[in-house]
Amino acid sequence: MKKKFLLYTLLFTSLAIFNSCQDELELTSDSVITSDSFWKTEDDAKAGVNGMYVNFRIQTQQNYYLLGGARSAEITAGVQSPLTLANYYNNLLTPQNIDVDWAGLYTVIHSANLVLKYVPQITFSPTTVNEQKRYMAQAYSMRALCYFIMARSWGGVPIVTDPTENANQSQYIIPRNTIEETFAFIKKDIDAAIANFPDASNNKTQLSLPSIYALKADVNLWTAKQLGGGTTDLNTALTAIDAIGTPTLLPNFKDVFAYDKKANAEVVFAVRYSLADLPSNLADNWNQFMFVGPSDFAPLTSATATATFGTLGTGAGNAGISRVQPDITRFNFATTDSRKAATYLTLYNGAVPVVTGLVKYNGTVDGTLRRFVSDIIIYRWADILLMKAEIKNALGQDPSTEMNLVMKRADPSASFINDSPANNDNVILNERLKELAFEGKAWWDLVRFNKTSLVPSMTASKEVLFPISQNTINFNPKIVQNPLSK
Repeated sequence: MKKKFLLYTLLFTSLAIFNSCQDELELTSDSVITSDSFWKTEDDAKAGVNGMYVNFRIQTQQNYYLLGGARSAEITAGVQSPLTLANYYNNLLTPQNIDVDWAGLYTVIHSANLVLKYVPQITFSPTTVNEQKRYMAQAYSMRALCYFIMARSWGGVPIVTDPTENANQSQYIIPRNTIEETFAFIKKDIDAAIANFPDASNNKTQLSLPSIYALKADVNLWTAKQLGGGTTDLNTALTAIDAIGTPTLLPNFKDVFAYDKKANAEVVFAVRYSLADLPSNLADNWNQFMFVGPSDFAPLTSATATATFGTLGTGAGNAGISRVQPDITRFNFATTDSRKAATYLTLYNGAVPVVTGLVKYNGTVDGTLRRFVSDIIIYRWADILLMKAEIKNALGQDPSTEMNLVMKRADPSASFINDSPANNDNVILNERLKELAFEGKAWWDLVRFNKTSLVPSMTASKEVLFPISQNTINFNPKIVQNPLSK
């Protein structure tokens, strides 16, 4: 049985890696391991769900940050050539140069659709029937999460609910649904997930009842502020947060991201990275682009750089290291704020900054190599508390309790004083930008608050929605392009 599970895991992993390289919504047939020879046993169901999570992890290696954070003002050019990354922080994306697409997220959705189609047909034993329900709930949750990522980035997208099981691609040449239809579908999936979860247990690296309530709050906060959902959606979001349970803030901000403290009490849902899963230090997650490599600190010595950062990033020709770096001019951390040194460090030559490296997600040292295998956190308690503060403020309530919990954890001398809703919003957004820096939240936060003008490169002629790649439109001529920058 173990060999069978491993075989299926490898098959799904191979599919994930293959499909993640596609540039459009074009999913090849994999029926050879679906209805004919797969989806027969409980182990098949478990392997199928595992494949769904593998596919989603591929999206968090880079795409999740490119969509959720890279267009904000938190990054700038690194010591090396930023390659195409500069198009994001300079907001110069076009259908021709954009290299993040929705195809990878549709691969995850395809995995979820397979689970939703076939897992109900598998006979589970009376002692494991709750796992069948959990698999279904996780598939609904994952599908909702992927559509939410896409809707915030591109607006309305094609809603696909059937898995790809034949070579006839014409059934996927479909137009985009409206943004309203897309969010209605997301909310429907969230409700289905909640109805299917058999309990509130949470292992932190799989979607659970607490994490789907966090997603429900996030989605309804977005629709309240961006789609006219108003008080109704705000109250729905607030109720969802109150249903999450009792995560806690860690006393020390830096510990939230420590490699030896993964899945800690503050984490609600994170994508697991480990040394065992990814064999190459060049194949780890996004944060490899923002650390310091062995030639990034000239004219200083390696010993000076190591004294600041610890073991430096390595790779053939420094590949991937310091392509971009945190923009230290964009943050206003107080000197007493513990988050600054726990987020990034800057190497100085006297008073002149040489290079800044992200240390929030700096992974671990594997022998002589730094491996960027920190878990990618999707939801944690501080994020949710700040969402709650934002919701309460929009409802005309006092957000002081939630704001002070987050602010005082980082800086005991800090305090929040309730003010007008507009002024409170400014403080809440600023707090989110500092607390959640480089976690793939900053751009979407700026959009939700209607504050993208705070990004210097976002002039009046720039569009907030991402352009759809030309490859996607070439494959599916029914896709209508988003408005492009003038």
